[in-house]
Amino acid sequence: MFYFIAKLIIFISVIFLGIIVFNKFRHFQKRKEELEMKESEFIDKVIAEGKQQPQKSNVIDNNTDVRAAIFERINRMSEVEMYELLKHLEREQAGERRQCERKDFLKIVDYQVGDHYYRDFIQNISETGLFIKPSQELSVGQKVSMTFMSPDNQKPFKMKGEIIHTDNDGVGVKFKIESQVQRMVLKSYIDMIQR
Repeated sequence: MFYFIAKLIIFISVIFLGIIVFNKFRHFQKRKEELEMKESEFIDKVIAEGKQQPQKSNVIDNNTDVRAAIFERINRMSEVEMYELLKHLEREQAGERRQCERKDFLKIVDYQVGDHYYRDFIQNISETGLFIKPSQELSVGQKVSMTFMSPDNQKPFKMKGEIIHTDNDGVGVKFKIESQVQRMVLKSYIDMIQR
């Protein structure tokens, strides 16, 4: 008899806990929907107020409108789309900072990062750096020692560098020029590359 009473008490307790959990879940769902509704109303209000404001001709207000439009679009993006946009902007800004024109250049380079040796393809190169598609994951700040074969395949030359940016396509390496001779050899090497 005691066994059945204990089972009945456990059964009633489980049902009671289930009802409490269900009610809490409904409460949180309702609260979430209310917050989403308020957020939506707020966004609609802000947009409506923005449309009702008279257009002004000064630059600051135009920039503010542009910023609002940009932020509105960004807020509608998924995390993946925002990440891709960020990477695109970083590549664009890196392009603006480049002092030398990059040349497309598909050639193998041997290089060392720490105690590890790699052989991968260069994607493009300039007098200040290159872009490699690595076979292993590398990080910004790592030092790189590269060995290039001269265009006439006579004598290799070495260059040091540092990884300054990474993305899904590869890594950007900035050369560390240690002498004027090294700079001249690198310039000669790049000048011989056919466009």
